[in-house]
Amino acid sequence: MRKKEIILRVRPYNMANYSGGSGYMPLFAMFAFFASFPATLFIWTGMATSSKTEDGALDYQILKRRINRTVLPSCLVLFVICVIVFVPMVLSYSGNLLAYGLEILWCAAVPTIGMYCTLFLSAKLLNTGNKLTKGKWLLLTLGFSALLVVLGIVVMMLLDAFCGSLNSLLR
Repeated sequence: MRKKEIILRVRPYNMANYSGGSGYMPLFAMFAFFASFPATLFIWTGMATSSKTEDGALDYQILKRRINRTVLPSCLVLFVICVIVFVPMVLSYSGNLLAYGLEILWCAAVPTIGMYCTLFLSAKLLNTGNKLTKGKWLLLTLGFSALLVVLGIVVMMLLDAFCGSLNSLLR
């Protein structure tokens, strides 16, 4: 009996090699996805002190400038750091960088660039109806952030399976 068959008896189907060539990157990415939710709330707390207009709504122009000047550069730096961390994880587990490149970019972008997008897009959506208040912006931002976490995990698992198959073909 081959060694792989023995391992597969103990751990059924592909759980013997859960993450394949991506190593533990999916697990670290999931931790990053979950950490992005409270980080978004923390950033919102700092941004929600924008100047208010006469009707009590937040001033969108000031908020937009603050988000673009502080949150966007921070998220881009975090994105680069995540890519730098995830690439060695793939390479150390015999993964092909060409095969897992899309998954690396996705796993790095969701918790970092996703924070910026949830803050910016929710403010932009609420500004179109002149309903940009702290409470509505918080609810919409947290809703987008929660949706991004769920969507990020689902797409990451699909990408992991696809990239694992691609990695096997490129060997």
